[in-house]
Amino acid sequence: MTGALQLSRAFFEETAKPKLYRDFPDYYPRIAAGLVGNGSECFGYDDEISRDHDWGIDFFLWLTEEDRHLIGPLTEWKTELFENHFDKPLRRRSEYGAFVGATTAGDFYTSLIGFPEGPDTIQEWRAIPQENLALAVNGEIFSDPLGLFTKTREYLLRFYPEQLRLKKIAARCMAIAQTGQYNLHRCIKREDWVTLRTVLARFGDEVMGLVFLLNRVYKPFYKWAWRRMRELPILGEPVAAELLALARLAGLDAETFKKQEECISRICSLLISELRHQGLSKSNDWFMATHGAEVQALISDAFLSRLPPQYE
Repeated sequence: MTGALQLSRAFFEETAKPKLYRDFPDYYPRIAAGLVGNGSECFGYDDEISRDHDWGIDFFLWLTEEDRHLIGPLTEWKTELFENHFDKPLRRRSEYGAFVGATTAGDFYTSLIGFPEGPDTIQEWRAIPQENLALAVNGEIFSDPLGLFTKTREYLLRFYPEQLRLKKIAARCMAIAQTGQYNLHRCIKREDWVTLRTVLARFGDEVMGLVFLLNRVYKPFYKWAWRRMRELPILGEPVAAELLALARLAGLDAETFKKQEECISRICSLLISELRHQGLSKSNDWFMATHGAEVQALISDAFLSRLPPQYE
């Protein structure tokens, strides 16, 4: 099945772009276009199930701040364009659907990450939910003559400042140790099955978070995290396979618990090996908290180094 992102690019190139040049010749060299942000199609993950709402051909038109006055005219232009091509699978926005239309590049980024040209300080970076950073750099840019929209995108794609990445890695190591390596066994001994499921879910989420950090890629919201992780070059496929095996272990018996702990042990071994490979830890210890402390010791930023290892 052809995804909405590919359909949108084709529609823009073949139909919208020539009309945009014809109708706004003086501004055409200043208008960027593409499909980025909310929606499974922007990650390339839309399928038959995605078509039940807010799916189909669509695109943003990103303007400079000085061309803000064009938002209204371009909104009307796009509405008319879509009305004249009702034979195409065009996106129809539902009551709760994300906005896709004409806006300034600065307003677009501000709506997702709070900063028109990206964060600057460590504190600004810390304030942005990671899934929003993933939204800000997904999808595709179809056209950007000035390179203004692309400049901010490329800045964000350089990933977190290294000191903050280290702090996040340390926190993930601590959380992985606390959940899968420590509390899982205690939940089993107490026969606390609700908390056991919570521990397993949190362990999986923290493991995925660490894999994304080791790849220097923003982790998307939970719905697509496992699928996106599978595509990552560093540990993506082997860790995804182990997490899938862990998810399929649903019993409450001794054999299931043994297999769960073995799966967790293999995952932690993979992570420890990569931490050592990246020069983030020198320890051979099995406990992830030991490696978290080693990563924490690498942090020189005055504020981040004062935070306990489990906090980011």
